[in-house]
Amino acid sequence: MRSPQEALARLSGLPTMALGKWPTPIDRVALPGLSPILVKRDDLSEWGRGGAKARKIRYLIGHMQRRGYTDLVTVAGNITNLAFDLLPALDRAGLGAHLHIIDDPPAESEDRGRIFAGVTDRVTLLGPSRWEAFRVTIRCWQKLRARGRRPLWLLPGISHPSGILANACGFVEMVDQLVAQGRRVPSTVFVTAATGTTLAGFVLAERLLRSLGHRPVRVIGVQVYSGPVVSNTRWLGRWAAQFAGQNVPLRLPVEIASGALCGGFGRFTPALAASCERVGEQTGLSLDPIFGGKTWSVMERHLLQTEPPEEDVLYWHCGFTPEWRRLGRMIERSELS
Repeated sequence: MRSPQEALARLSGLPTMALGKWPTPIDRVALPGLSPILVKRDDLSEWGRGGAKARKIRYLIGHMQRRGYTDLVTVAGNITNLAFDLLPALDRAGLGAHLHIIDDPPAESEDRGRIFAGVTDRVTLLGPSRWEAFRVTIRCWQKLRARGRRPLWLLPGISHPSGILANACGFVEMVDQLVAQGRRVPSTVFVTAATGTTLAGFVLAERLLRSLGHRPVRVIGVQVYSGPVVSNTRWLGRWAAQFAGQNVPLRLPVEIASGALCGGFGRFTPALAASCERVGEQTGLSLDPIFGGKTWSVMERHLLQTEPPEEDVLYWHCGFTPEWRRLGRMIERSELS
């Protein structure tokens, strides 16, 4: 196994595609009645819809190019920015794209057509069955192999070591930025957790940097997708660590806040939507109540309940879903039908 110094050097040497603008800035935001916080602005990555997915995509494509892959076969759900960020990146790299969309959360066919307007001819819409999605994507992978192609089959959310290590590099980027500016590394980082890839990368990087003498950082993942996110994060972290030659404990420390789910993926309350609009007016940050708004709400409660007030808290802004209102109405119609 590599030493911590060697593991850090390997992270910095991972292949990437020139995509987006890095490093993304860190802003200091004043909140009425609360301590100021830091905001890592991955929403300003300047690729596609602008968000943390661009970071994972550039490392994924770098990995594919280095290993000689020709096509990507993967799945996503109805609520995703992935299609709009991944497809043009694969096109730029000259790689084949085979993106399959599971009907999750369930939606009417007309709504799905509106969601994927502009890329309808580039995606394959499937039903709600995950088993059927697995079967269809494996068959696609096999057909590509039979044609002499070298496809990469990918789990949802870019759940691959390259994507997880991309997030580890992002965490290191954040620490390096603050150290270079003579500022304190945050005591706590709040980040949105869906598949667990981002959180797994952060946990790996935090553990690595701590072993090199950096300040411990509490990483809190805010769950926005129903499912075993803790176990997912742990096995994803171990998979990425093996890929990087890094030694990790059998049970990675994973902290999840699940109190903002609002009943399931894509669901949100009017109060949460109003909170996102309030934050936008106060700070200029664009939040949606499907993803980042839930994370922000958990962070706000944390700040209000901590005595004395905690300083050096960082919110990781992973991006923005512009059609969140339409998606909310879509879910309501589906539940009523």
